Amino acid sequence: MNCWIKGDIQDLQSGIEEWEKAFDFSLSKEGIPVTVKREDTSSLHVSLKEGKGEIRYSQNIHFFRALGLFLEHAGRRSTFQIEEHPQFESNGIMLDCSRNAVMKPEQVRKLIRIMSMMGLNRLMLYMEDTYEVKERPYFGYMRGRYSHEELRQLDEYACRFGVEVVPAIQTLAHLTTFLRWDAAADLRDTPDILLAASGETYTFIEQMIESVSSAFRTSRIHLGMDEAHFLGRGEYYKKNGPRPSFQIMNDHLHEVLKITREKGLQPMIWSDMYFRMASVKGHYYDENASVPEDVIENMPKNVQFVYWDYYHEKEEVYRSFLQKHKAFGTMPLFAGGLWTWNGIAVNYKKAFRTTDAAMTACKKEGVPEVFATLWGDDGQETEPFTALLGIQLMAEHGYVRELDRKKVKDRFRFCTGADMEAFITLGELDQPPGTAEEIQLEPDNPSKFLLWQDPLMGLFDKEAEGMELPRFYQELEGDLENMKKKAGPWAFLFDVPSRICSVLSLKAELGVKVKYYYEKNEKNQLRKLEQDVLPDLKQRVERLRKRHYEQWMKIHKPFGWEVIDIRYGGLIARIDTTQRRLSEYLKGNQVLIEELEEYRLPYSSVNQSGYVRNNVYKQIVSPNVF
Repeated sequence: MNCWIKGDIQDLQSGIEEWEKAFDFSLSKEGIPVTVKREDTSSLHVSLKEGKGEIRYSQNIHFFRALGLFLEHAGRRSTFQIEEHPQFESNGIMLDCSRNAVMKPEQVRKLIRIMSMMGLNRLMLYMEDTYEVKERPYFGYMRGRYSHEELRQLDEYACRFGVEVVPAIQTLAHLTTFLRWDAAADLRDTPDILLAASGETYTFIEQMIESVSSAFRTSRIHLGMDEAHFLGRGEYYKKNGPRPSFQIMNDHLHEVLKITREKGLQPMIWSDMYFRMASVKGHYYDENASVPEDVIENMPKNVQFVYWDYYHEKEEVYRSFLQKHKAFGTMPLFAGGLWTWNGIAVNYKKAFRTTDAAMTACKKEGVPEVFATLWGDDGQETEPFTALLGIQLMAEHGYVRELDRKKVKDRFRFCTGADMEAFITLGELDQPPGTAEEIQLEPDNPSKFLLWQDPLMGLFDKEAEGMELPRFYQELEGDLENMKKKAGPWAFLFDVPSRICSVLSLKAELGVKVKYYYEKNEKNQLRKLEQDVLPDLKQRVERLRKRHYEQWMKIHKPFGWEVIDIRYGGLIARIDTTQRRLSEYLKGNQVLIEELEEYRLPYSSVNQSGYVRNNVYKQIVSPNVF
């Protein structure tokens, strides 16, 4: 579509030019004239009447959302008027760059452009050790870390659209990949946690903060400090003896905040450690936990606390915990989740339920800043771009008091070129027959453990018995292939899930069949598995690996792929071994197969409906030392 945008657009010009390169849009005097007015208003207005358009806005990000709305509606209507009311001061996503997949800068720029059309104004880059600290060469070594210049350029690019890029780092726990090195020995409390109350530690933290913050124009910085479960129980204990966790945490936080204060930064941290320490069971979401008043009094007020909750599906839970956070004396931020970390596929069922409940609660509680996380736990097997529909959901929540699902669908089609139904299908891999319908904090992830579990020693075979999984995955493979036509430029995202289904249509119940035929002494069936099914399965795994490699290399830096490569290699090797074990048995070279003599137990001894959840590869593939 051609438009002629008039008005004070000098600081918008570079962003508009990037849209011209990337979207079906161009500036032309022969196009529809659109007058642009910046106003001191809390709303944005878009209209088209008698062949003339108008956009009124207050923030740059609102202009780009408004321009997207104009282009969307002008393509099918001659007259319209739209008014939207932003619900949050900032709304965006946190991209995980620390679980092996470090997104290529050009792909981050693509994500920023899409965010601008959706109207999201904050991108947080979660980088544990995937940024440059020149004084520490082992920091991010062989991890695909971003250079200072790469980060600076991303920040510059995002600024064109009014998108703020905020560094999110760790200054206490979650630093295993750096603390493994001998060069970090003096900084180590436990394998995952920095040594508090150490001068060397605070020198290191200052180097981290200086290095990463200097790449960005924002003064905001996320300092992490979550899930430090064994704080003070390693080298700290040897040096200082026992001290209350609250005291260690507060003292450490105060020391780190001295650094941010000197640099003029506005820090935030995750809030969970305070709630865990107040809980008898060490739980974050313990509704009976109460942070002591003396602890709250000693908590610094020049830091914001981020309430993260990806699990609950009831609005009341979020409102209760938001109120508990407000008692700290500062307005919290809220972080939800788009469930890209449940295994090898996105889970939209869970993402929609939790996001709807959380965003409604945030609006009612007046929380001004929200974002959704795209974690990549256990090696980033799920591609972050498969969460685009969830990102759209966050955006639409940000401009209305009550969500209209049809508008989400329409906006998603315009902003991404894909159909909502197609992306919903990407979330079906963990919804086979037998999936629990009731609310679970953490949903099952059968597609992951069925893919990686050993074909001869399947630890999850009891979960797969009698569930009609081969038929489900065979049908889902066909659905995913058909949905490529509705996915527009994102059709390539369907290749890996489709190939996973192809593998699982053979493998999901393979272990169950092997053991059944072995126990029934049905050697003809075992021979068919050995000579036909296992070779076919091996070829399907190879095709899956090839597609996954191509997708990874298109979107991410190569570092980290070796972990996924090794997983595929291990699966292929175990298929070979299973085939060999069956062959030797069928030839009479051995009288039994010891692995199949073992009785199969349920993976979990806890009674539950549905399947189970395990998102740790090394726990899935073997019960032995890994």
